[in-house]
Amino acid sequence: MGRESLQKLWQKYKVDLAFYGHVHNYERSCPIYESQCVNNDKDHYSGTFKGTIHVVVGGAGSHLSPFSSLVPKWSLVRDYDFGFVKLTASDHSSLLFEYKKSSTGQVYDSFNISRDYRDVLACTHDSCEPTTSAG
Repeated sequence: MGRESLQKLWQKYKVDLAFYGHVHNYERSCPIYESQCVNNDKDHYSGTFKGTIHVVVGGAGSHLSPFSSLVPKWSLVRDYDFGFVKLTASDHSSLLFEYKKSSTGQVYDSFNISRDYRDVLACTHDSCEPTTSAG
């Protein structure tokens, strides 16, 4: 419900990543807009912003939460284990996302985002043009 109500704001302000917790597991979506995958890439996102990647990063703390047997078409990676996320920004336009297993520290999932964020950084409160479609 939250994703549907907030997606126009995420689109307007070009939000690449949305993080969630509470559910104790790991799951990453494709970039989504209007409940559809808008990019087929799995490990590198660049160019024009098209949709928000949703990541459940809840693999710490309490007991693990099992996944539903139904796998949504937007789900790219799932992990039923304890883990954490490391973000590395090398400059104002490059971000490395890594999900690592807590037990070994090994990277289980990763992707890069490379964008020119000058258009977003130049926005002030409510000055960004609204975006109504992923194109």
